[in-house]
Amino acid sequence: MKRVLLSLLMVCASAQTPLQAKDASPHQTLDTPSEVLPWQAVGRLDMGRSGYCTGTLISQKLVLTAAHCVYDKQTGKPRDAKNITFRAGYRQGRAAANRAGKRFVVHPEYDYGGGTNSYSEIATDVAVIELEHPINNAAIRPFRTHRKPSANDRVMVVSYARGRSEAPSLEDGCKMTHAAADVLHYTCDIDFGSSGAPVFVMTDQGPQIASVMSSTGRRGSRDVALGVAMGPSVDKMVRQLQTSNATSKFVKVGGATRRTGVVTSRLPQITN
Repeated sequence: MKRVLLSLLMVCASAQTPLQAKDASPHQTLDTPSEVLPWQAVGRLDMGRSGYCTGTLISQKLVLTAAHCVYDKQTGKPRDAKNITFRAGYRQGRAAANRAGKRFVVHPEYDYGGGTNSYSEIATDVAVIELEHPINNAAIRPFRTHRKPSANDRVMVVSYARGRSEAPSLEDGCKMTHAAADVLHYTCDIDFGSSGAPVFVMTDQGPQIASVMSSTGRRGSRDVALGVAMGPSVDKMVRQLQTSNATSKFVKVGGATRRTGVVTSRLPQITN
């Protein structure tokens, strides 16, 4: 495996951070009701004063995101789910629905690394959050998960990020260029806040989630975005939430921790 310089996208991007515009942005801002309507199941995950991530409904009560989003960077411990709020279709201070978290489950082999992360950590950087109450709104349609894309497949990403935190943005036309185990390399342009963002492939049934954005890095001289492939582990996490004790706040799925691969540094957390 070629060595890759990687940086984990520790999103906790503060809403009070100055906006930083990018030249020739590939992103289309979904700033009108008609533009955001097909993507309202994508929302901003607010962590109170700690910032935000991006998440996506995969059922009326379950949100898919990155595992590192549900950990507190200061303590290295899981957050209290009730302090996480999912804002479906959030746009300019309003959301199609707001729901507090109830509990969550992370990939069985995920190990929050604190100051460093490895390829194996990125490959398992996925979590499912159960909401306190389901979102029963016919206009907010959860997305299905899908197989990982093939090399050079065209993909789409909908996310919130630094400089575009008040409305979702769509990047349509980036590609998956390389796969190393369950870490997928994309040409997509992501930033703080994009962690947990869904990567869509278009199918006969409409867009479906192929992976979740985790990190940024470089492969040779090229910037890359790094995503986690969907697969049986995500299905197992969903089943665990559906069958476990409903009062448990942090659901643990059995599995061994791996510590192999390329050890790298995380990007610094943005603070007020």
